[in-house]
Amino acid sequence: MKYIVWAAVDLLLAAAVLWWRAPVLTGPLTKQTLYVALIDALSKHDADVARCLWIDDDGGEGVFTVKRLCDELHVKATFAVCPARLSDLVADSLAVWQQEGFGIALHGLNHESWRDWSETMIKSDLQESRRVLARRGIDTLRLRTFIVPPHASNTSAVRRVVKEAGCKMVTGAHVVNPDSSMQQWGRVWVTSDTDMERLRSVLERAYRQRGFVIIGTHSSATGEFSAEKMRTVIRITRQLGYEW
Repeated sequence: MKYIVWAAVDLLLAAAVLWWRAPVLTGPLTKQTLYVALIDALSKHDADVARCLWIDDDGGEGVFTVKRLCDELHVKATFAVCPARLSDLVADSLAVWQQEGFGIALHGLNHESWRDWSETMIKSDLQESRRVLARRGIDTLRLRTFIVPPHASNTSAVRRVVKEAGCKMVTGAHVVNPDSSMQQWGRVWVTSDTDMERLRSVLERAYRQRGFVIIGTHSSATGEFSAEKMRTVIRITRQLGYEW
């Protein structure tokens, strides 16, 4: 009987979170989405303006397409990179773009999952990531103050390491953030399969709520990235009045 009661409570709680967050939920429903949405719902927020951030994962050859789009539409993306996997051309380009105001964030040295890693292993990965980036000409003092765990790894060990590093964490949650003060952030993914009408309604609702929208892409994933859809997304946010 006790388990039935707890199951009912869990279902009611999940339903309440979904009801509250439904207008800005996108993508598949996952444990991380519910978790981050619940934290958001129970926290006090005081955002004064709607903001948008674009994070492109992995640091492959697709970064050049992202850069062209950013220059065309006058925005600055952040590249979440795996330092040991960067080609010389990409690393050299990122070093130059960083000086232009583009962001660089850590995404795991070799993009290995941290799910079963100890805190010591995660810390070592982050330290080596910084060393490799420094050797390749990237200013590690100007790295973004958030970390994108590889493969959306979200364990207590990952959360502790990120927090102890004085950083915030970009999770695998498919949710819009009420503001940028949260320790854990969700993202709205834009792919070649994205329903643009649905995404427009998400962006409109998030703007009215002064939300912090993080757009996620994998520009180097063949068939997944759509430059045209990202161009449309950026134009919509500009029309609505988001700050970048």
